Amino acid sequence: MKGLILCGGKGTRLYPITYTIPKQLIPIGNKPLIVYTLELLIDSGIDEIGILVNEDNKLVFERGLSKYFDKDFKYIIQYNPRGIAHGLTFCEEFINGERFVVVLGDNSFRFNLKDFVHEFKNSKLNSKILLKEVDNPERYGVAYIGNNKIINLKEKPKIAFSNWAITGLYAFDNTIFKACKEIKASKRGEYEITDAIKWMLDNGYNVGYQILEGKWRDVGRAEDVIEENIDVLSSIDEYIKGEIVSSNVSGKIILEEGAAIYNSTVRGPIVVGENSIIKNSYIGPYTSIGRGVNIDRSNIENYIILDYCNILGVGGPIDNSIIGEGSIIAMEKGIKKINRLIVGKGSKIYLPSK
Repeated sequence: MKGLILCGGKGTRLYPITYTIPKQLIPIGNKPLIVYTLELLIDSGIDEIGILVNEDNKLVFERGLSKYFDKDFKYIIQYNPRGIAHGLTFCEEFINGERFVVVLGDNSFRFNLKDFVHEFKNSKLNSKILLKEVDNPERYGVAYIGNNKIINLKEKPKIAFSNWAITGLYAFDNTIFKACKEIKASKRGEYEITDAIKWMLDNGYNVGYQILEGKWRDVGRAEDVIEENIDVLSSIDEYIKGEIVSSNVSGKIILEEGAAIYNSTVRGPIVVGENSIIKNSYIGPYTSIGRGVNIDRSNIENYIILDYCNILGVGGPIDNSIIGEGSIIAMEKGIKKINRLIVGKGSKIYLPSK
């Protein structure tokens, strides 16, 4: 079987961060989100993987993933993106008649994909979808189940007929390509994967399902990114290659080569990238600090700080924040209190000083 990761779309719900970096490459625990999905596919036995990208970010993905894998992936361009089903039509040549697994690149999964793949590969199903019971089904495609069968599917219904959300992981045979070409665009102008699967269901094809017992998150908003970072850091193994001097450190930390902590208090779990320097600061739990970051006289926790940022004199309390690459956050007089930041690449933010 082959694997596909879909990374089209513009990531508008994550502006301004995604003006300069695709959401699938946003670092979670200092590792791009998509890397975890690639590892999941590879660990399940799938070694031929295609990545669907926009025409303007193929090089960004190639460069972003080259340091994590010594294998090549097939990059497929989706022109003028109009939904998931639209994106799949560009992948038919790569799939070449095989059965395959599709994962949305902005979704996170923690479960036994190997069993899911094996069962579909050896079944007579044309499609298999992964369902998860949720409290807010209106955000997702929704499945209605009766007598252990899928009866109906609906994309983001105003009033949901069940709490079974269709997660961003699917298995298909070649029938899905016909379905994607048969459906019409939805009211929002997109070709919905839910409509394509419903077309298969309505035309007598075998669509099965599995209830997800593990974890799943649609990492589409800033708060989802922060929550995903918490989950990843909660399970890190300690790794210290940098320097710790005159500091109080507790909890698990990853301190990469060239990084240093001076005269500071650090409460893990945290990860500190190569050549980043922390001085005279408090760094609280669930903070991911990229490469070449300088933090001085600051009080932060539950942060995601991308590469080459400067955080200077930020006394807090500021948490649950994402700071884009190369940004400067510094204290300055005459500015009112703030307590949360979502900052794009190269920004300069001046905070109230005492």
